[in-house]
Amino acid sequence: MKDCGAISKGRRNQQQGFMFRGIDDVMNELHEIFAKNEVFILPEVTDYKTETRQTAKGGALFLVRASCKFHYVTTDGSEVCTANVGEAMDSADKAFNKAMSIALKYSLLQMLLIPTEESKDPDENTPEDTDLFLTAKQDVECSQTMESLQGIWKQYYMFQNDKRFIDLVNKRKSELQNGIG
Repeated sequence: MKDCGAISKGRRNQQQGFMFRGIDDVMNELHEIFAKNEVFILPEVTDYKTETRQTAKGGALFLVRASCKFHYVTTDGSEVCTANVGEAMDSADKAFNKAMSIALKYSLLQMLLIPTEESKDPDENTPEDTDLFLTAKQDVECSQTMESLQGIWKQYYMFQNDKRFIDLVNKRKSELQNGIG
């Protein structure tokens, strides 16, 4: 814990517009620290469930919830264990791997109390009421592909008759077609 610095949410999910810390960010920060202290991790899947869901385009989307136990072992044989659940979706064969990665990421973040650049206490601030239209507007403006823009259009179906939303989507569509980031 003493050697680990803050791991901020430095990546942005382009499709949904939220910031996150990836498992690679966490592993890159911790690899040398674990190696120096001769600690390795043995994952154990204790339970998992899979579901198949249909995408908006009629394809298959696989959902996996994996309960995992992580054994943090050192060379003298001593160990500490954590139990975490990871949940992930994928349209191909990566849902299970993603679920395990998420479980590991939160095991590491929680067990080691890895600092972030966020508020110390999530209850310290009361979030302002969110305006769904403003959220929709932000999602439209952050869309990077025509496919993500189409997904946003479907997601905010309640605004599909709202001229403001239609204009926003058409403007972003034009920008994407003209290569404007």
